[in-house]
Amino acid sequence: MTLSIQSSHKDPEVGDYEDRGLPDAVSHPVGLSVLRQLGFGVIGRWYWVVLGLILGVAGAGYHLDKTPKQYTATTTLLIKEHTASVMARDQVDEINLSNQEALNTVVAQVRRGSLLERVATRQDVRELPGAVPAAVDWMPSWLRGRLGKIGVGAIVPATAEPVLSGGMVGGWLGVSIRRGTRLLDISITHEVPEVATALADALAREYLAEIANTNTQGRSKVINLLEGESKEARSNLRNASSTQATYARALEVHKALDSKELEVASLQRRYLPKHPRMIAAVAELKQVQERFIREFEVARQATSDKSYWEAAGKELPEPQADPNEYLRIARQQLLAHIGVLDSEIHSSTSVFNSMLTHIQETSVNQESAESSAEISEFASLPNSASAPDRKKIRVTGAMGGLLGGLLFAFLLVRIDNKYHTVSQIADVTGAPILGAIPAIKLHHLAVAERHFRKRHPDQLAELHESWEKRMVFRGGTASTSYAEMYRSLRASVSRLGDESKRKITLFSSALPGEGKTLTSANFATGAAAQGRKTLLIDLDLRKPAVHKVFGLAREQDHGGITECLANLTSFEASICHESGQPNLDLILSGKHVGNPGELLNSGRLMEILALACRDYEVVVLDTAPFLAVPDTRIIAPLAHNFCLVTMADYVPKGAVRRALDVLEEDGIALSGIIFNGYKERRYLMGENYSYGYYRPTRYGHYYRYSYDSYGYSGI
Repeated sequence: MTLSIQSSHKDPEVGDYEDRGLPDAVSHPVGLSVLRQLGFGVIGRWYWVVLGLILGVAGAGYHLDKTPKQYTATTTLLIKEHTASVMARDQVDEINLSNQEALNTVVAQVRRGSLLERVATRQDVRELPGAVPAAVDWMPSWLRGRLGKIGVGAIVPATAEPVLSGGMVGGWLGVSIRRGTRLLDISITHEVPEVATALADALAREYLAEIANTNTQGRSKVINLLEGESKEARSNLRNASSTQATYARALEVHKALDSKELEVASLQRRYLPKHPRMIAAVAELKQVQERFIREFEVARQATSDKSYWEAAGKELPEPQADPNEYLRIARQQLLAHIGVLDSEIHSSTSVFNSMLTHIQETSVNQESAESSAEISEFASLPNSASAPDRKKIRVTGAMGGLLGGLLFAFLLVRIDNKYHTVSQIADVTGAPILGAIPAIKLHHLAVAERHFRKRHPDQLAELHESWEKRMVFRGGTASTSYAEMYRSLRASVSRLGDESKRKITLFSSALPGEGKTLTSANFATGAAAQGRKTLLIDLDLRKPAVHKVFGLAREQDHGGITECLANLTSFEASICHESGQPNLDLILSGKHVGNPGELLNSGRLMEILALACRDYEVVVLDTAPFLAVPDTRIIAPLAHNFCLVTMADYVPKGAVRRALDVLEEDGIALSGIIFNGYKERRYLMGENYSYGYYRPTRYGHYYRYSYDSYGYSGI
């Protein structure tokens, strides 16, 4: 009955799968694919996001529980401009308090460390109860008690109480300018409301006292500076006048010399040089010149201006060598020096008069100056706490925990080195996907078998009790979704080419433990269940497992593949017909051999496969892991279809990538990948091209396959 049913479904099933199509190429952009995979990966780790949110909320609550309440008191200052005196016509304020920069300067002055230190050292401030708050103990009380019991983390009592300092006051201080005004708010935030109020008022008073004292001292310094400059100007004027007086006689003779030179020049136009009047005038001119030289020498030797002539006198020639040149240079130096002295006298006089005027104006302004700031409003005792902002901290903690959970989940996705979905392995490798086999749940198969026993009590012999429990083509499980997945795999392999010319299908995996033996056994059993004469050969000569799947002994009386390869038995004799499935024959591994590579390298394997293709419609080869040993690389060129079984959540991506590279290097065409053992999750619906998770309340009976119950998603 079973055979007839399966045979009747053979052609329709194959035809159905022929129309479904094989997703052998990526149909969407790689960038979008990567983003989609990252998104699904993060969603798959939602529990880390939830854990981060819970920790964030719990951390915010713990912070609020440990953080003491803070109270803010504010004293307001009115910053004014100086009132100018009527006498201070040219006086400019030290700070122009009508602009924003000036107000910012006042803010910086209030924040100065020296001012804060003076406030902290005031006796009335230090006597405030609770002025120095106690340190917050962030360790949980239960942990503190436990550590104390075992003698760890005990609190050492302080030897002295901490003293209030300017740094502490600066940490509590906030200074702000009210927009559009010259009002300055000095705020103190403290655990004790009374301390906050007292500190705000004390800081304002201390600042006002400081600027008042600074103004008084500043004006006194100005007067002293002006008086000092006036004395210096008077001294310079006196020295310049005294120096100029030493040249009075020389200047008088120089004036007479100029007059006599004009007179001689006038006579030269009327008389000859031998004329008596001309001779007399020249003699008088010479006398005046000699007199000028004498007076010049006397003035040049004066002590008051000796330093000047020590430098300038070097330009004068010797009087005996060239009297006329000496006279000319002497007259030039005298007039030039007198001009300099006149300028110094005029400048010193102006400076002296200006200093006297400024001294008089500053003295009057010192009496009429007004303070540049005053207290507009004293601090009032705060009634409610200003910090911590409980809502803000809770929202911040929740958002921080949520973001941390997302980042951690994203990090796990980035460092994840396994494949989890069919679309993921298809996108990463670009290889065609022949089938997607979900993780087989034994309790699903057990339920299906129980229902089968109820409906078919006379077919208990077909339950194949000796088979491995995950063989899905037993009488009670052949109608499950698991069996349908292998039928889909069979249909995909049949679409690789003409089955009469592509009979040999090889199953391997990159690493051991990926389920290649179970996959090849279920594939062969499914093909036999469709009425095709099938032969399953165990070519994993190092760790064979086909005999375990079918509950048989590894070494048969008639021998196995190792004996056949060694020509110790014939091909026909090595075949085992007791598989328990009609149309399915087995060639088990046989005895253990120490040189499987040498057996596989012989031409005997090609002869065996040729005989298998002659006698069977489907030949299935279960081979060793591809990367573990070189056996499969020897066998692969003889197979028509090479299927790589990849275990979900198990094999590293690098191993699959390396297996594909080796296949390419060897020139072996990969028929496709079989994604094995994946776990379907609701948020990954469609990512595995599967029917989804089994939920009886939503999809009906999970042990029974039906198009109406599950819908369809092609492979």
